[in-house]
Amino acid sequence: MYYITFLLLLLIVGCACDARRSIYRRNSRTLRRLSRNYDWEVDEHGGLRPIINPAKVERATKECANDSYILSTIMHNYNRHKIPGGQVEVKVEVWVQEITTISDITSDFQLDIYISEMWMDPALDYSTLNPCKYNLSLNSVLLEKLWTPNSCFINSKTAEIHKSPFPNIFLMIYANGSVWTNYRLKLQGPCEMDLTRFPFDNVTCSLTFESFNYNTDEVQMAWTPTGVSKMREKMELADYELVGINNLRNEEPYPAGYWHELTMKFHFKRRAGWYILQAYLPTYLTICISWISFALGSKAIPARTMLGVNSLLAMTFQFGNIIRNLPRVSYVKVRSRVFLLNSIFPEFQAPASLSWLSHINDQYLLTAEKNEGDSFRRNPANEEESALISLRDNDYGYIPPGFGLNGNIANAMRSLGARCSCDPQQSYQTDVDDVHSPVHASPSFSSRTAHCGKLLSIISRKDSLEISTTPTIERTFMRPQRARYSRPN
Repeated sequence: MYYITFLLLLLIVGCACDARRSIYRRNSRTLRRLSRNYDWEVDEHGGLRPIINPAKVERATKECANDSYILSTIMHNYNRHKIPGGQVEVKVEVWVQEITTISDITSDFQLDIYISEMWMDPALDYSTLNPCKYNLSLNSVLLEKLWTPNSCFINSKTAEIHKSPFPNIFLMIYANGSVWTNYRLKLQGPCEMDLTRFPFDNVTCSLTFESFNYNTDEVQMAWTPTGVSKMREKMELADYELVGINNLRNEEPYPAGYWHELTMKFHFKRRAGWYILQAYLPTYLTICISWISFALGSKAIPARTMLGVNSLLAMTFQFGNIIRNLPRVSYVKVRSRVFLLNSIFPEFQAPASLSWLSHINDQYLLTAEKNEGDSFRRNPANEEESALISLRDNDYGYIPPGFGLNGNIANAMRSLGARCSCDPQQSYQTDVDDVHSPVHASPSFSSRTAHCGKLLSIISRKDSLEISTTPTIERTFMRPQRARYSRPN
């Protein structure tokens, strides 16, 4: 019994030692290093055995080449003026970082982009050198020593590489000879603007990218499947909204051959909210204010004239504030048509209608007076009587200077109409000489007599009040002054 227990214990200890050795071998650095060089398969006993790959074993046993060795080797006999393979295809990809401004005056826009170019250069293949890395990240210093397609934006106004804090140029060379360059640029490109429908118009801005030195027989330019993309999903400006971006590839003829042109177009839609709130709404409010002149009386000529002129000045200032931010184009814009037809003309019609209606009113009054006859009204004999006649027709009760309620109005109003029986005790004999035609009974004569009687009664009360208060004022203020100045020193 003891022997069986001892044998079982030895068997358990042996299995534990084997398991420990297997775990150690599996986790050893040598095994981990060798496992990268082999593929594993299941043997007939259910275990794993390696499938020997001679190429991997050779690389594992040979020391890898570092970056300095690779660069010195591939650049030893490299010629930067030789086109790789005689003809090369360049793939282009653009990422839009930000669109900063769109200028209506200069018809251009500014944006920041990342542009990538990829091509194959067999002279830079270093896969046979047993590299430690299969891609080399380099700076712009080495890029100047390599062949490049010399591509540029041919229609840009300005283009510069960001230099914060160093030139933003990226270069990567793969082991198979593929070259990848990336630039971070700030561009200013042209825009096509048609302001006929301003401010409800659309704007299209474009940039064209091509090789400056090589035609299609040497360099063929093409977009990648990504083409042009935005780095931010929502990209908006203050006055515009980015509607879409599309990319095109054209083959343009030149005297030296055909060139591939890669064009990217940005479509913008103008935001009309600012113009509605700052231009259209104040314009129509000013028009409505100018209509107040139609509600004033026909005799309120100064008020109506001032309101019309001020409305025209406000409209002109508002229009100038808008057009100073727009280019000076020769064609007519929607804003101009709306302003001229719906704003200036109604503003001009208000004072024009005022003058026309005043003319019609004067003609009507002259005709009515001629039909009524000279017996009910005679021509003014002097300036005082003319002013009093205007006073009677004034709707605002304005009294000219020098014609206060001191008795002159009473005397003048008695001479306004011939034989006005305002005072029953007054004789008509004084006005007989001024009458040009006999008096005939008419409804206007009786109404004029009643109105004249009321006016004279008010004037007589004012005159009596003035006469009664004059001695009191003199007794209160004038006599003490006289006494003081007449007193001896």
